[in-house]
Amino acid sequence: MTLDQFVQTTLGGLAIGCIYSLIALGISMIIRSTDILHFAQGEMLMIGSMMGLSAYWLHNLPFVLVLLAGTIGGGLISVGIEFFIYRKLRLLRVSLINIMIATLGVSIVLQNVARLVWGSEPLRYPTLFASKGLVFAGFAVSPQLVWIVVLSGLIMGGLIIFFRYTTLGIAMQAAAQDPDTARLMGVNVDRTTTYTFALAGMMAGAAGVLLGSLFFASFNMGFMTGIKAFVAATLGGLGSVAGAMIGGLVFGIIETFSGMLISTAYKDAVGMVVLIVILLFMPSGLFARDGRSV
Repeated sequence: MTLDQFVQTTLGGLAIGCIYSLIALGISMIIRSTDILHFAQGEMLMIGSMMGLSAYWLHNLPFVLVLLAGTIGGGLISVGIEFFIYRKLRLLRVSLINIMIATLGVSIVLQNVARLVWGSEPLRYPTLFASKGLVFAGFAVSPQLVWIVVLSGLIMGGLIIFFRYTTLGIAMQAAAQDPDTARLMGVNVDRTTTYTFALAGMMAGAAGVLLGSLFFASFNMGFMTGIKAFVAATLGGLGSVAGAMIGGLVFGIIETFSGMLISTAYKDAVGMVVLIVILLFMPSGLFARDGRSV
């Protein structure tokens, strides 16, 4: 492997890793807030990608507005699912494991609805980024990969600032860590749960637009991507926000280099091997989760 190939592969791994991080963040936030392992989180990515593409078809929007449309679309669908399905199940005191099974049902339903609305064929995203390569330190790099890393970094950085410096962000953390005490302090836990699903859906929707611009959009694009994001969240430590960010980046680099050094045909299998190794030797991930236990 030449130095140029190493740089290109590393940048590609960081770009796809950032997408995994955005989805894994949503998975971890929902676990912290509700203890639900949300298997439909990958479908929020698919919905965001499809809605962003639809917005482009309707109005020929610039990339920033396409990204915004996908982000809002993912957030709205996520909130609707939480309010009309998961909240009703919790009010009926359905067991946690059954709610998790329900998330699998939601995933399948969303895939089939998307197939009815947008069709079963992959849909090509328009050229949203400049095609001319950028040169950094003598290396030609894809502007698309650079923008994915930069935009994902800005989104994750904004999330950190939100949780650390805003009243709502601090209230959401308190409700996730100890809901009973948070209620005594005047925090509306049901409302913060809705906000959590909104943020998780918005990040997945943004990731869907970024992934669609890198490859294509399809009704089943979120299934395997969601599983890989789950692996990334497990690598970082389920429920850990910082772990989800780092786990996504690490897993993206592992997957990209395995495709480069072994074969792209086996990169999905490599991801599953990573998951099994994590569960065998680091069941808590790189960062142990504080607060409630799953």
